[in-house]
This record gives sequence, C-alpha cells and structure tokens, in this order.
Amino acid sequence: MSRSRLLLLVVLGVALCGPAALASKPRHKRRVTLAFPSPAQVAAAKRYAGSRAGIVSFTVVDSRGKRYSFGGDRQFVSASVVKAMLMTSFLDMKAVEHEPLSSTDRFELHAMITLSDNTAADEIYYQVGDGHLYNLARRLGMRHFSVHGYWANAELTTNDQALLMENLSQAIFPHYYAYARSLLSSVVSWESWGIPEVARSHGWKVFFKGGWRGTDRGQLIHQVARLERRGQVVVICVLTDGDSSSSYGQETIRGIAQKLLR
Repeated sequence: MSRSRLLLLVVLGVALCGPAALASKPRHKRRVTLAFPSPAQVAAAKRYAGSRAGIVSFTVVDSRGKRYSFGGDRQFVSASVVKAMLMTSFLDMKAVEHEPLSSTDRFELHAMITLSDNTAADEIYYQVGDGHLYNLARRLGMRHFSVHGYWANAELTTNDQALLMENLSQAIFPHYYAYARSLLSSVVSWESWGIPEVARSHGWKVFFKGGWRGTDRGQLIHQVARLERRGQVVVICVLTDGDSSSSYGQETIRGIAQKLLR
C-alpha cells in the first residue's frame, strides 16, 4: 500500500470516529450524594426546638461535615454527659503512661458509661482530675468547656460536645478506640430514649451518652450522639434545662431527632 493511500485511510478513520462516534458513547452521570440531614430538616428541628418550653440548644453535623446549631454556644451544667469526656481522658492517660487497663478500670468504665453510675464516675474523675479534661478540651478545640473540683458541675455547650462525637477516632488513642465505641453503643435500654430510640429505627448505629439532674430551673435533660450508617456519619447533640419533667425533656430530644432523621 502506498504511503499516500495509507494516509488517506487514517484521515477517513479519524473522521468516522470523531464527534459522531464520541456522541454515540454512553455518558455516565456523576452520582450526587445529598447531605443528610437536609437544610430543610435542620430548619424544621430549629422551629420545633424554639416551640418547646425551657431552654433548648442543639448542634448537628451533617453527613458532609457541615455544622448547624441552635444556641450552640450556650453553656449548660453537664450532668452525666461529661462522662464521655471522662472516659476519653482516662483512656488517653493510660495510653500515654503505657499502663494497661486493670479489671477494676474496665468495671468502672463500663458502669460509668453503660449504667451512668456516679460512684464509678467519681473514681475515674479522681484519677483524671480537671487537668486531663481541660487537655482534651483544648486538643479538640472546645471553646466553652469548664470544670472546677467535680465532674458533675462541668459546664459545656452543644458545639463543643459535637467536636468530641465528630472526632471520636482522633480523640481516643487507637489502642482503645474499639473498646470505647463498644461502651458508647451498649448503654442500657432504659437510658436509650431520645436520639438512639429514633435513630436505631432508621438503621443507624448509635454511640451516645445522656445526662439528667434537677436544677433551680426544673429538670435538665441532655444527650449527645454519633450516628453511623452505610459510610455516613451524623452527629446530634441536644442540651436542655428548665424542663417541667424528665419525660418532657426526653420528648424534646426525641422530637428534634425525629425532625432531623425522618
């Protein structure tokens, strides 16, 4: 075949396989993953929170990592919610000191998280102290955390607690991460109202801690949670005070979760 004839065939081939051929190839649409909860769901949760009696704050971190809050920098007395920080600080202290967990350590951590046992929390706090809690708060970038002399009197915000739940794998040393998750996902059924009650019905795995106590305003009911489902992570933290009863505060948290997770 002559060189000129070969060149002509190449030119014809390019012409035949040009734009028309490209146009005939199937186009693959890029899959768009929407953020969850949606901005509309967050707005509905804010309207609901604003309609409730007492003082209500919440922070949600959606599946893309965007943060929304309703009074997210308002400080509340922590009650038992701070036990998640106590656990994290204690495990980090043990890891830094290269000291394995004793059977007593495991017993107290299990009682403190899954049963919200205050005596166990006292024992953990006496070893951790305010210093380790402040170190954890600084490491995570918490801006409004404070504690002086006793764990139950710590003050915190939903924005700060969302940092803990969102960055749980960075907050806890890798050696103890699976153990910490097992505790936070094994809270007893009678304390699993609110966020876990709603989230589990929608197929989410829930890692959480709640808190409750009386105050001069009424009842204080809190819950902070990390939700995981099919590669998605959502964080919901709700703090309330001035509730007329424990059941009213629990219903407030449940209602916010329903608006966000419907």
